[in-house]
Amino acid sequence: SRAAAAVDTHYAKNCVSEGCHVVAEAGKIPMHVPYLEGNCRACHEDHASTQPMLLRPGGDGLCLSCHTKLERAPGGQSLRHATENRPCLDCHAPHASRVRDRLRHDDQLLICAKCHADFLRTAGKLPYRHRYFDPQSACGECHYAHQRSDQNYLRENVAESCLTCHDLPIVTSRGRLPDVAAQLRTMPYRHGAIDKGSCPACHTPHGSTQPALLVAGYPAGGYAPYNHADYALCWRCHDARLVEQADGTGVTGFRDGAKNLHRVHVMELKRGRACHLCHEAHVSTQPHLLRQEIAFQSWRAPLGWKPAASGGSCASPCHREHPYRR
Repeated sequence: SRAAAAVDTHYAKNCVSEGCHVVAEAGKIPMHVPYLEGNCRACHEDHASTQPMLLRPGGDGLCLSCHTKLERAPGGQSLRHATENRPCLDCHAPHASRVRDRLRHDDQLLICAKCHADFLRTAGKLPYRHRYFDPQSACGECHYAHQRSDQNYLRENVAESCLTCHDLPIVTSRGRLPDVAAQLRTMPYRHGAIDKGSCPACHTPHGSTQPALLVAGYPAGGYAPYNHADYALCWRCHDARLVEQADGTGVTGFRDGAKNLHRVHVMELKRGRACHLCHEAHVSTQPHLLRQEIAFQSWRAPLGWKPAASGGSCASPCHREHPYRR
């Protein structure tokens, strides 16, 4: 029992508590969890080792014995990024660091630029840029540094990556962005692009020539004369005949007889109405992603759409109630 008590006492101590190794990094963040817990033996031998610093054998394999997801996919295929030829400790401090992800130096945050300089230079000149597109500090918010994934080293599901930030209203210089995550949880009607192509179907995560980081042309305002190229975003998925063909038969259910009412609103009126004046871009409480209200700057008025077996009716701030029958 005395011998057992001595062993227990020995393992209750660690290299720091005995005063042999002073915690020089005290106060630095983040700290490696074993180091924070005083569990030196997770990485170091007590008495002797074939490795410097009395490290347990294994090289990078020692790190990967805990960080298992960094090396292989469930099927066993290697998933390493271009950093594979660099030992872990070339970039990371083993105990603690003042730099995020326990990187040794601030300039290591710029390692992405060494390979992706042309892309970063081009994207940095675009007029609209994602707030968190900053190669010096934020590539790792969305991308893995080490392992491949199905799409460009992105973390987890692409939409889930976006929604880690877009889970609350965001105020920008151009207005207030909605809480998209909450909308997706609570509203029954979704834009098909979200389910089929995820967020990048319409938005770029880095920078764009279009407002709202859109990947192709779309009118920024509510009113504009129709131009095919201005709706290039919509025509990536939708058939342009939805607007451009006068006979709406077989093209749209929003028609009066054969008269295409989408064309009337978007092309034939003196000031064409953009899609988003009546439709939501992401989700809605109504079919066809119809809005409940139409916004005119700070003034909002109801959009009164009523479905019927043969058509429906619509009343808006633009006109009194008009029925249509297919």
